[in-house]
Amino acid sequence: VKGNILLTLGNLAISEGNVDEALDYFGKSLDVADDEDFHARADAMRSIALAQLGAGKPDKAIAALEDVLEDLLNSDVVGNTVNLLTAEIWNCMAYVYRKVGDLGQAKNFAKLALQTYKADLGETNPVTLRNVSNLQLLLLEEAESLEKSEAKSIIDAAKFEMEETLEAFVSFDDPWTYRLDVASLKTNLGLVAIWQGKPKKARKLVRQIKEIELPPDHPLEHRVAVLEERLGELEKKKN
Repeated sequence: VKGNILLTLGNLAISEGNVDEALDYFGKSLDVADDEDFHARADAMRSIALAQLGAGKPDKAIAALEDVLEDLLNSDVVGNTVNLLTAEIWNCMAYVYRKVGDLGQAKNFAKLALQTYKADLGETNPVTLRNVSNLQLLLLEEAESLEKSEAKSIIDAAKFEMEETLEAFVSFDDPWTYRLDVASLKTNLGLVAIWQGKPKKARKLVRQIKEIELPPDHPLEHRVAVLEERLGELEKKKN
């Protein structure tokens, strides 16, 4: 319980921009965690890693996450719980590498996480589907740096996977719960439509996205703004 309180205090410090204070709380949370409580230790180390990333120290963030992975791999505990926790850390690694611009490494860790979620949760679990979506976003970002002829096959494959994933989320028939997943996928598909030179399709997706209620200051708002800006540029070229 004390460890969780310290993590909460650390997260509050992060929200207020006090990274050093947050790191102190996260460190104390790690100190009070039982040596056998790998979940509590992993939560503390993951928090430390993300705080280090926020402080502009990605090398320290990666080192902290590598320590967590080593602990998990050397743990006597086996089964679903440790597998899913390992996948979470792999996702954190993907996030850090994406932030520093190493899309190759980010993609590798995202694939490891996705394989685990598919095996332990099933291919239609919402967590698995979100990881499919995250991986496709990395592939799209990677394709942006390639020549159009090289990027086409990557973008076509990503588009197919995203359309399948969107269909799966819609099939849950719970539009409120999965609204952010749907909005994210439609945003990415809109960007694909722009890359393909299809402004009408992109505009239709933008209208659909606008009907979805996003939380204030949600990171997706920026991506939607990028979509609208690129769409405006494409429409001017077409007219």
